[in-house]
Amino acid sequence: MGRGLGFRLLAAFLVITGLPLAAALIGWLELSGTIRAQEEASERTIPALAGLRGFAEASARIVAIAPELASVQTEAERRERTAWLFDQADLLNTRLSPYRNSDPEAIAGLEAAIRDLRGAIGVLDLVVQRRILARASLRRHIDEGIGAAAELGGIADTLVANAEAAASATISSLYEISPADGEAGFAALDKLIEVDLFQLSLMFEMRAHASELGLLLNRLATVPDRPSDAKDELASLRRVMEERLSIVSRRVQTIADPVRANRALALLTVIRSGAPRTPGARSPGAPDMLDATAAILALEGRIASARNNVIEAAGRIDKGAAVLAVSVSGRATEAGTGVLSAIRYSQSLQAWGAVTALIISLAVFWLYVRGNISRRLDRLSSSMARLAGGAIGEEIRPEGRDEIAGMEQAVAVFRAQAIHNDALEQERARHLDELHRHRNALRQLVDERTLALREEVAAHDIAREKAEAADRAKSEFLAMMSHEIRTPMNGMQGMIRSLPRDGLSAQQMEQLRALELSGERMMGILGDILDFIRPERGEGGAANAAFPLADLVADAEWLLKPAAEEKGLALRITLAPDLPGHVTGDRGRLRQVLVNLLSNAIRYTARGHVALAVTAIPSGPGMVRLRFRVSDTGPGIAPEARERIFEPFERGEPVGARQFGGTGLGLAICRRFVGQMGGRLWLEESAGVGAVFVLELDLARAAAPAPVPMVMPVDLRPLSLLVVEDHPINRMVVAAILAPPGHRLQMAETGLAAVDLAAAGGYDAVLLDLDLPDIPGTEVLRRIRALPDPDRAQVPVIGISAHIGGAGVAASLKAGMAVMLAKPLSPERLLAALATICDRPAPVLQGALADLPEAVVAELAGLFLSRLDLALPLIRGAADRGDSAALAREAHQLAGASANFDLAALTACLQEIERAARGGQDAALALARLGALAEAAKSDMKAALSRLNTQSSAAVNR
Repeated sequence: MGRGLGFRLLAAFLVITGLPLAAALIGWLELSGTIRAQEEASERTIPALAGLRGFAEASARIVAIAPELASVQTEAERRERTAWLFDQADLLNTRLSPYRNSDPEAIAGLEAAIRDLRGAIGVLDLVVQRRILARASLRRHIDEGIGAAAELGGIADTLVANAEAAASATISSLYEISPADGEAGFAALDKLIEVDLFQLSLMFEMRAHASELGLLLNRLATVPDRPSDAKDELASLRRVMEERLSIVSRRVQTIADPVRANRALALLTVIRSGAPRTPGARSPGAPDMLDATAAILALEGRIASARNNVIEAAGRIDKGAAVLAVSVSGRATEAGTGVLSAIRYSQSLQAWGAVTALIISLAVFWLYVRGNISRRLDRLSSSMARLAGGAIGEEIRPEGRDEIAGMEQAVAVFRAQAIHNDALEQERARHLDELHRHRNALRQLVDERTLALREEVAAHDIAREKAEAADRAKSEFLAMMSHEIRTPMNGMQGMIRSLPRDGLSAQQMEQLRALELSGERMMGILGDILDFIRPERGEGGAANAAFPLADLVADAEWLLKPAAEEKGLALRITLAPDLPGHVTGDRGRLRQVLVNLLSNAIRYTARGHVALAVTAIPSGPGMVRLRFRVSDTGPGIAPEARERIFEPFERGEPVGARQFGGTGLGLAICRRFVGQMGGRLWLEESAGVGAVFVLELDLARAAAPAPVPMVMPVDLRPLSLLVVEDHPINRMVVAAILAPPGHRLQMAETGLAAVDLAAAGGYDAVLLDLDLPDIPGTEVLRRIRALPDPDRAQVPVIGISAHIGGAGVAASLKAGMAVMLAKPLSPERLLAALATICDRPAPVLQGALADLPEAVVAELAGLFLSRLDLALPLIRGAADRGDSAALAREAHQLAGASANFDLAALTACLQEIERAARGGQDAALALARLGALAEAAKSDMKAALSRLNTQSSAAVNR
């Protein structure tokens, strides 16, 4: 079978494919020579043709840059343009190298043109260099001549002044001559007319002609820039300058003062400075600078000629490149003709070979492949199609021993398997029917379970909502209770602070101080409760401020020492000698942690002592690790309760809880505070009796701050205040703080009453409790801000709350509160807040109304508004021109006017513009704000004038 169908197909394949391959091989051999010839032609002609483009590009660049070299005015630009043009000429020489062997006759013209181009570039460069030097020399002489003309004018001014003084003296002497002095009077009069006035007229004339000489020299400097009409212009200048110099020379000879006369002659020599370029080129008395100008104009003509020579040489390069292109193209055409002939011959050979191979291949396919393979495969395909369609059909009998016979045998096997599969299909149908019944039953079970799970999920959702509602109720309850407890505490603390201190003994003062600290401690316990709801509200960050470490420990000792002495315990405080004086951190929380730990130790210790040891460990640059170790001689804590005691509402032992009391929040709060400050708090294992708590905290070292004395705002003017507070004790506290300084108080118990009183107006500020019985304090603030009168709607509002927190402060300030204060109110904080918000600048026109009548103020305000509209364009124009003096003058005048009407923002902006203009600085930022500030000032003044007119009308009607 190895020599069966496969061998025969291989032989047929070799015959069918071999003939075209043989024809292709012959064509390939023929084309190899053609390809080599084509490559040789391409290697010679294509780079040559590509190189010709470079000649055209280089010549075009030279034509473009030559005028630039002709027009340069500086030595650096001349050297740069000349070097570039010579580089282009060298590049053209380099491009000729590939053609020297192949096209020597064609490049002869190009070589000559390139040599001429280099020569023309050199000539142009030399003439341009001479022009630059001549222009520099001319400019120098002209500047010297202008300076000399200016000095000569100064001398003339001095002589004019002297002549005027002499004439004035003569005239004065005429008044002193009496009629009896007849001849003396006539002599003085003759001197005045013939000498003094004549000399004065001569000096006036010399000053005028000296000024004209300076103007003529300035005109002379511009002549070379206008070569089109320079010749006529130069002739005119020469004639006029000769006339002016002649007149000035004659006037100089009349100067009586020899020093000034000699100086004037020297200045005339400077104006005539410079030697003529050729003998006789200058007329007598004419300034040599005119000849220098004429020489520059002559150089301009030579430069134009040299530039044209460069451009003409570049054009000849283009013509030479065209001749070279014809030569290269001829060689390329000749090579292409040979290649084309070889390609046509190869094409004919391949065509005849392909036709012959096609005929032989078709004969092999028709006589062998179709007769021995395709007809048998057709019969086999028909049998397989019937079998695939489900028709068993007749039995297939294999013929021969080749591969097709094997396929026929396989089809016979497939037929037998199809008969067997029919039986299996009937069995599968029965199984599928049974499976369908089981699937329906399973789907029903799944639906029932899904329904049950949905009911369970709904139940879980309801339970979660109840839990969340309970959690919210807990937070609201704690907040409400903290408010209710803080309210009486606020009253108690306020009354304590308002108690007079005069006449008390030292013991009474100490007891009063202890009462205040105890109240603060009670507020701290209330803060413990709030600290458990603040994290849920996004509050409770650690503070950061410098404080003395020793004072912190002393406060804790002073507060707890009476409780220890009452139980007969020794309170031992040990501070390491290397402790820093001041550190930066949250003093309040650290103090609360120490007080909690020490108070717990005192509470649970019956006899012995309670100790606090503070040590320091260096912890990086500028840092210190503080370790606070609180130990006692109490019963200790069981090992299984070492971690549990730090959980909320947990204690060491139930018996201890009943015996010693407490909320069970202290240690949990301590650990939370320590964590917020970045430290650690743990219970140390102790070998003996008692418990040892250790607190480690990394804090930054701090320098001792300068002592800041407490300055009460005693200079605060008496204010009219609206106090919105529903609790009578809190109203008494506010009255005790604010009534003695002379402030006028209006009390309101509800938010609605507060809005009505605020609408009536006349208050400097409002003290607003956020927790009112009818509407919240934020709603009261919103209604006040919505009042139609802008002055009453913008009254400052100080918010007061018993459960103030970080987020609460931010929300209240965002709502429009000027300041937020926490209960219990501190007199210092309250008075400082009032001083801050009530120390506002005077309203518009207030200062003017205090000094002038209303009618005068209104008239002046209208004049200022008109002046403002005129002054702003002047200020902007001066800024655009860069005129600093005018800008400073206009800004100064307008600032002085605006200050009279209490326009502070506009005045400050104008003063900033004035300072910048006088100091030579940029005033762009202040000028950018000026327009908006001016519009705001107009609006404020118009509103103030409107209110002033309304008040005047009301007064007239009454």
